[in-house]
Amino acid sequence: MKKQLFYLSVILLIAMSSCSKKDGINGKDALHPVDPLGKAGPGTLVTLKSGAVVEKKGDNYYWGGDILLSSTQLKALDETGSFFTKQPTYLGPDTTINPVFNIPMKSGPNNQAVPRAFSQYPTSYNMWAMVRFTYDANLPDWLKTEIGSVLTQIQNESNVRFYNATGQPTVDPTYGFAYPYVDFYYAGSVDVSDSYVGRQGGMQKINLADFVQFQPEAIIHEICHAIGMFHEAQRPDRDTYVTINTANLKPSGAAQFSKITTNYYELGTYDFNSVMGYYSFTSGVNGASTVVYDVNQPMYTKKDGTYINQGFDLSTLDKSWINTFYIPYIARSDVYSELAATVYKPDGTVMTTQERLSLQAQLNNGNSTPPNCCRLTNTF
Repeated sequence: MKKQLFYLSVILLIAMSSCSKKDGINGKDALHPVDPLGKAGPGTLVTLKSGAVVEKKGDNYYWGGDILLSSTQLKALDETGSFFTKQPTYLGPDTTINPVFNIPMKSGPNNQAVPRAFSQYPTSYNMWAMVRFTYDANLPDWLKTEIGSVLTQIQNESNVRFYNATGQPTVDPTYGFAYPYVDFYYAGSVDVSDSYVGRQGGMQKINLADFVQFQPEAIIHEICHAIGMFHEAQRPDRDTYVTINTANLKPSGAAQFSKITTNYYELGTYDFNSVMGYYSFTSGVNGASTVVYDVNQPMYTKKDGTYINQGFDLSTLDKSWINTFYIPYIARSDVYSELAATVYKPDGTVMTTQERLSLQAQLNNGNSTPPNCCRLTNTF
């Protein structure tokens, strides 16, 4: 997967198809509406009032191929053509929510974290402090190992952090609301992996097909969707850099290349190395027939006619985007915001010890020294 970083920022969060294969989804969850439009049969394209085209697969609605839509997002897309109606006034890491729970917190007895009641969308930002996740019980051992390896790789290369909450409560025992978290789910032998974009509230799935065993970049791609990144080929300026082969795209394929022109954040120019890029050719065995007329012809190419490959790892610009919107928290049970030893700046350089301690003090009311306790075990 290559990445450019067309990652529409904090409030848009939603885009196109997953890595490589096309067609087929799995894993339902409470976020997903059951035919909210009341008119679409499975496997059909629906043109919304705004002109945006979505696809219904089973009971789920998708935009751009592999982007799962929540009821709220589908409604906004129908009415406005965007997932959100206005841009945030602040772009940067969300420091208002607890890293482990991703909900507003207050200090309790012995400086312990105590969740406050909150709505599903406490801010328009919808990013994570730290990505809370679980391994679904249906995951085969090989996939669980692969996911853990990918999460470790992403953490080693960027600021985003993950917290393994497998086996822990998913609903707050006092207030009764669901914690925001990602559930990694095995989708089996389908032609696409998929994800929501950004933090939705409650449980949201990343559905991984069996082909990721040979294409681990697809796992990175879907995780990047979940942390807020879009596809490179949906950039509003993409026509300057690529040529879409519209003659070879069926309606469902053309819908995957719809441009996002409002409420987005992009960093740098088009990135052919981005993990959020597409291959020129669809590799879906069954799904390809729903995307293109001729599998031997490309979906799109560079302006010079050469083919595009998906990035295999986070590109420099991918990392820059992540490091703009995330800071590396250490999982703790109290309310202190402790940072990892390595904190990247958006330009890829590493903060000095003094810079890191200064940021840590800023996050903790002037106190740069964390209590000598309360770190949580967090292994993948």
